[in-house]
Amino acid sequence: MSVTFEQISRHFSKHAVHIQWNKALTTAYSDTMLITKSLTHFAPEYIYVGYQSGLPDDAEGVDQASLMLINDMVEPASGQQQIYSGQNRMEFGAEEDVFELYNQIRELFLEEAEREQAKSRMLAACVAGKGLDVIVCAAAELMGNPVIIIDVSYKVLAASDCSGVTDPIWSDNLHKGYCSYDFIAAVHQLKSVQTGIESLEAYEVECSGSQVTKLVAKIRIGSKPVGNVIVLGDTRPIEQRDHELAGFTAGLVAAELAKNSFYRNSSQAEYEELIYGLLENEENGPLLIQESLRSGMHLPKGRLSVLVLDLAGYDASVSGKHTGYLRDQLHLHFGEERLIFYHEHMVGVSDGECVSSRSKEVDPSLREFLVSHQIRLGISREFSDLTDCRKYYLQALKALEIGRIVWPAEPRVLYADVQLYDLLSPHAQHDSRDVSHPALTVLREFDEKHHADLYHTLYSYLKNNQQLQKTADELFVHRNTLRYRLRQIDELIQLDLSQIDHVLRLYMSYQMTDYLEKLGGRGSPCCS
Repeated sequence: MSVTFEQISRHFSKHAVHIQWNKALTTAYSDTMLITKSLTHFAPEYIYVGYQSGLPDDAEGVDQASLMLINDMVEPASGQQQIYSGQNRMEFGAEEDVFELYNQIRELFLEEAEREQAKSRMLAACVAGKGLDVIVCAAAELMGNPVIIIDVSYKVLAASDCSGVTDPIWSDNLHKGYCSYDFIAAVHQLKSVQTGIESLEAYEVECSGSQVTKLVAKIRIGSKPVGNVIVLGDTRPIEQRDHELAGFTAGLVAAELAKNSFYRNSSQAEYEELIYGLLENEENGPLLIQESLRSGMHLPKGRLSVLVLDLAGYDASVSGKHTGYLRDQLHLHFGEERLIFYHEHMVGVSDGECVSSRSKEVDPSLREFLVSHQIRLGISREFSDLTDCRKYYLQALKALEIGRIVWPAEPRVLYADVQLYDLLSPHAQHDSRDVSHPALTVLREFDEKHHADLYHTLYSYLKNNQQLQKTADELFVHRNTLRYRLRQIDELIQLDLSQIDHVLRLYMSYQMTDYLEKLGGRGSPCCS
């Protein structure tokens, strides 16, 4: 067993009046001792507890000792704290009880010993090679609570005896063997999850729908997250020591899973593993694809696109549907893409025909589903090499990000439609007037001075391919009114709109100005 000075100082930080930490002294302590006048040597592997007045004058090693002292001596009149350069030193007020401090230190060593024994038992279970079930049962016994292992797709890989689980949602997850998409969407909206997911340490999760606290530790193989260890605080409250044990369990599970990269047996699982690896931009992507083809896996080919579904706005309680509703609906609309859960989104690879068939005109039911459930869909440009998945995944994310700004009411956004805006993003801090065509500046100034609407009128006219009736209908004005406005515009800007170069520059200027103003939070004058 071993305890560090950092652990001890953290434990006593509220009681100590002074802490001096010599970080050059990195030895972990194997035990503690009381200071007596008979001490002749201070060993670096011990931390000593006693009265400052009781320090022996001639003991060896006191300059580099680790001490917890009750200050029963009068401080210098100046009131300045004396510095003992070589020591780890913690001082307490004269009212503290030396034996109480000593007993608390002993408890720390005993707790550390229990943790080490627990780790040894779990490690022995892992070395025995009996698989995840043995590891998870040993962890549950040691932590006194149900323990569950899930993979990145929220499939349950192993669980201890969960007959006593009181959380109805987790009881349902365990019964089915996987977590519903409704559950996944709700979990990732929890602030504790959003904060904890960025941490390498185990973190606690609480939600209003359950009185049971959950402890989550990420399972990683190398730098790649492959799942989570979940400890349900059903039997007893989660304690601080459980955080370390959960993390240790996650390490053992990772070692077990690493023995077989395709530890799940279904073809769907192997496909998920492949796509996850490609999204992580693994260098051995071509090799993964070759191995998958040799195993007979059916892979998307031809004109491909990456789809990214953002479920952040989805609220299962509002929809009032059954638990598996979202999974069923996503399978209905995206079954061919075989969606996987990746970094808080659902991600799939689609062939070009599937993407084109989902246009608003051809498949209005998809848009209705997305709108009614507050789900957003980003679609990358087409590509042909499956190893380029990550590049086009990032495009689909950009489509989502820019779509929220440019078309907040449109749930389905193609990167091809927002690529211009993506190119403008590095210039987000620029003044929109820097990219505005001089003619548009003239129209804006005229509108402000005369309370007119020529700026918006010209945009609508260009957008509708200079068709009078279509533009008039969009603006809700008479054709004659539109003709009058166009004559005013012609007199002000003096540009020949039959020249494609003029039209292109004006229209691009509208788009760029609109996007930069939206990024700057000034709203949109026209391009909605």
